[in-house]
Amino acid sequence: MKTKVILTAALLCVSTLNSLAKPLKVFILAGQSNMEGHAQISTFDYIGKDPLTAPLLKEMRNPEGTPRVCDKVWMSYLTGPYDGSANGEGVGKLTAGFGERGDNPTQLSSKIGPEFTFGITMEKELKEPILIIKTAWGGRSLNTEFRPPSAGPYKLPNEIPDPVERKKWQEEKDAASGVFYRMMIDHVKKVLADPKRVCPEYDKKAGYEVAGFVWLQGFNDLVDGTTYPNNNYEEYSRLLAHFIRDVRKDLSAPKMPFVIGVLGVEGEKNVNFRKAMAAPASMPEFKGNVVAVDTAPFWDKDIEAAQPKQGEYNEIVGTSHTFKADGTLDKNWKWENYWKPVGKPLPEERTWRFTTINPTEPKDKMKEYTPRRFRDITLPAGLENWFMPEFDDSKWSQGKAPIGKGVWNHSGITLDKFPSPWGDGEFLLMRTTFEVDDLNFDSYRIANFARQGFHVYLNGHKIHTYIWWQDKPVYGSIVLEKDQVQYLKKGKNVLAVNANDQYEENSPERYAAIDMRIEGITKADQKKLDLALEEVLPPKDREALKGASNAGYHYFGSAKIFAQMGKAFADALLRLQK
Repeated sequence: MKTKVILTAALLCVSTLNSLAKPLKVFILAGQSNMEGHAQISTFDYIGKDPLTAPLLKEMRNPEGTPRVCDKVWMSYLTGPYDGSANGEGVGKLTAGFGERGDNPTQLSSKIGPEFTFGITMEKELKEPILIIKTAWGGRSLNTEFRPPSAGPYKLPNEIPDPVERKKWQEEKDAASGVFYRMMIDHVKKVLADPKRVCPEYDKKAGYEVAGFVWLQGFNDLVDGTTYPNNNYEEYSRLLAHFIRDVRKDLSAPKMPFVIGVLGVEGEKNVNFRKAMAAPASMPEFKGNVVAVDTAPFWDKDIEAAQPKQGEYNEIVGTSHTFKADGTLDKNWKWENYWKPVGKPLPEERTWRFTTINPTEPKDKMKEYTPRRFRDITLPAGLENWFMPEFDDSKWSQGKAPIGKGVWNHSGITLDKFPSPWGDGEFLLMRTTFEVDDLNFDSYRIANFARQGFHVYLNGHKIHTYIWWQDKPVYGSIVLEKDQVQYLKKGKNVLAVNANDQYEENSPERYAAIDMRIEGITKADQKKLDLALEEVLPPKDREALKGASNAGYHYFGSAKIFAQMGKAFADALLRLQK
């Protein structure tokens, strides 16, 4: 009898515990690049300099200063390249690194978005397991890629009268409409079909509750004057209302609390768009379960004031030498004489040996008349070690640099008188030697003049690769790290460069130019340069810019801004649930 009573009591206890188990709280975060999050971890310190946000930083970090890991918050994060191809899912406990991920969607990055403090706040308040499902891709609009099913097809504006152009436009819009909406919904459903795969503490008997949705998007709609002419964004309000209805229907959560993160890029500006984003929260059908959170108050005016100066500063420190309108070097440029050429003869007096080649392998060839970026190709036999010091280049052409072809017009500067002709080949291999007497500089840099990308080799070692192109007729500045400088030596040095020319789009015209130098600066000259640069970027602005890591349309890549947004979104959902 006693045993039966004990067993009965135990069974009642287990039954009671099971009945008290809470459903797993699931929160969905979605949007475009600002939901991805472009705030570098390196900007965390800036949060602590403001007494109003310093307490938030303490919650974001462990006592030793590393980013916190949330023990009760699990993430499933679907993202991918700009076009959504090669999507990947990142899973794990919430920590820093669930921001924008570039080409590695499954790997922790060095960035955060609003999810970090959102999860920290929810964990602190709810004190129970939490699952966050985040889907975000850069450059996606609500009017097209995130277009909700019930909104109907995209309607072309009257500003496109040409029938052929309208037909092409409509076909492209129809093909792209709703693609990312469907990716988002499909991923959420996939995770919720087996929550334990992501969240080990999921209790199948207790189930889960879709406890809230946060939408942070808008920039591509804000700047879409074709879809929203004359800054009339009423269509965005209509689309967002459909979006809220559709996600609730598709996720079987008819009263799911919904937070609209009202785009705050440029602070209090863009009034019409911000009103249109917030408008659905005031609709009677959404009363009590949809709220708009304005992110404009988190805009950092100190960073905003400093960023234009940062642009001028970057232009100066990123430039080694400039040209005059006639294509000759401007020796009187204010910032010209702090860095000095390394080695003899002087760069402008050196002889380069060079040869040009064209791709022969089918995989290396590109369509004619398309813009080309620098790429590696299969080199002809005998040229595999062309960059090594001992390579015999005696049969190559020779001359002074820059080596070029065609006419390069940009920003009022015309370059067409090159000391050495490039020739017909798409790719150029070039080598020069110089003698170094001493290595007494504190820092070294490559001063590069290039229309395209390039590889740079010093004494047989690759010291830099630049793949992207920039149509700027100046000598760029690439400061070398210690592991690159180690190959510079006293005595004879061999500098080798591989570059390619450039087609203009839809044009057979080909033009290019290339020169490469190594320069150094002493500690004394660096101090003089730094002091002079304070006129361009004062110390106060430099301090503010420590809190920024990206462009203004990404909230400056400021962890301070994203941290405040994430907490505000969580607080708003918590209020809706009460």
